[in-house]
Amino acid sequence: MQQQVHTAPTYEARSHSSSAFMYIGLFFGILACALVVFGVYFADTALFKNVPSASAAQAAVAPVERHAHLNLSIVINQPGLHKDWPAYTPTNLVVPANSLVTVTLRNYDLGDTPLPSNSPFTRVQGVTNGTAYADGKAYSSLAPEKVAHTFTIPALHLNVPVPGDGAKGASFLTVTFTFHTGKAGSYMFQCYDPCGTSSSGWMGPMMTKGYMMGTLTVQ
Repeated sequence: MQQQVHTAPTYEARSHSSSAFMYIGLFFGILACALVVFGVYFADTALFKNVPSASAAQAAVAPVERHAHLNLSIVINQPGLHKDWPAYTPTNLVVPANSLVTVTLRNYDLGDTPLPSNSPFTRVQGVTNGTAYADGKAYSSLAPEKVAHTFTIPALHLNVPVPGDGAKGASFLTVTFTFHTGKAGSYMFQCYDPCGTSSSGWMGPMMTKGYMMGTLTVQ
């Protein structure tokens, strides 16, 4: 029987085999590193996806709104003014833009001048919560026959009817209300109750600067 002779692998064959194992090992090493990197990335994403950034947190904090206070009066028979003509004082008002403004208005011209029954100026409009306060009592509208004056800024859709019936023995009635100012600008305010002269009530102080009209400057 012929004996088979087994020869050892040549050097060249061993070299090719070692290179193949090296490349396979290198491939799996790179794959393992990639899996680790992606694992860390997705873990971080899952962990922090609901945590807002510092800039986002700052943006979520609402800015503090400024709150200004304004004192205003309706007077009559004052020195330097026409007798029996009611007048706002002051007639040049200045308030900050983009702010809340609380107005305290004292009406020294008590007594009512009825408005037409269908007048839109009997309703409180354009103020916070649609409510004004007369000597602390809230109201959103007045009966047409219970209005003495109005504080109205048509360009801002703002209207507050001012009652003429004060407390017994009082010389004035206090009305308060709050409204928001927007961007800077100049606006006319005036009374839309016929409290002036002539048979119509729309002459005299209703048509004259320094009386029942003035300027609100928002800046």
